[in-house]
Amino acid sequence: MIQALSYVLVSTPSMAAWLEMATTLAGLQAEVLEPGHTARLRIDARCQRFILQASGTPALGMGYTVRGADEMQALARRLAAAGFACTPGTADELALRGVQGMVHFRDPDGYRVEIAHGLRDGATPFAPGRPIGGFRTQAGGIDLGMGHTALLAGDFAAMRHLYHEVLGFHLSDRASQPFKVEFFHVNPRHHTLGIADTGGGPGVYHLMLEYRCWDDVGRAYDMALERPESIGVSLGRHANDHVTSFYLRTPDGWMLELGWAGRLIGPGWQVAELPGLSLWGHDRSWLPPEKRAQARQMLRDIAATGLRAPIAPTESENP
Repeated sequence: MIQALSYVLVSTPSMAAWLEMATTLAGLQAEVLEPGHTARLRIDARCQRFILQASGTPALGMGYTVRGADEMQALARRLAAAGFACTPGTADELALRGVQGMVHFRDPDGYRVEIAHGLRDGATPFAPGRPIGGFRTQAGGIDLGMGHTALLAGDFAAMRHLYHEVLGFHLSDRASQPFKVEFFHVNPRHHTLGIADTGGGPGVYHLMLEYRCWDDVGRAYDMALERPESIGVSLGRHANDHVTSFYLRTPDGWMLELGWAGRLIGPGWQVAELPGLSLWGHDRSWLPPEKRAQARQMLRDIAATGLRAPIAPTESENP
């Protein structure tokens, strides 16, 4: 029923730093609605993909879209039956998001989740904050959404039940080392959501955006290297979605994954246990020393098998 992750809600005490990172480094377009208080960020023709709002406490919320009002109300009833009462969006909330309808609730770890329909296009073409080839949000006319989120679960079982059993996300694959994580999809993008059980309680791990052009990842990496401490995960390639990426620390501490060439999956997809989270690279500086050493050994083991993956075509799919 859910079609895509269409936008995110970022509450931040660091509005100026967020706008600088998003536009100058990542290449997003900013529309400042109230200086120092509210802004919208664009990555494509849609009027927004990020809502930034000033707050004393950092937080991330997720906006998923469905086909129309009937689907939204059906999903709201299903959520209520599962113990997640939905609240209708106000007129101001709908206007800020640029959607026709929206309901929202809190998931088991406390994240605000919105179910919306009718996300409109912007009044002007997308104008990136730096010269880039754009972001991949469609493939073959199918809405892939803005990317994916990865969450550190406080209650893994409850989070998995909500997203998999109630909201209908489909399992893509899973890994058990260096920590437990499961990946879920709602469209051909390999995953729209990852839920990890690291034992450290709830938190945002990262949000992934996918460039259409490989050079745009490299140029973002060049800029990030001017402040090496801003890189939370080094350049590498994932074993499951085949994205080549690095992870940039946001002003709020969680990370923005900037990647390229994600694979698409279809109806015949087979769930598998991953040999590791990455084929190469992706040194996770945030892991405790023993887990970091384990992750590095897993990379050596994968390298010893000669495992490789094809490059997915991307540039011609999102005009």
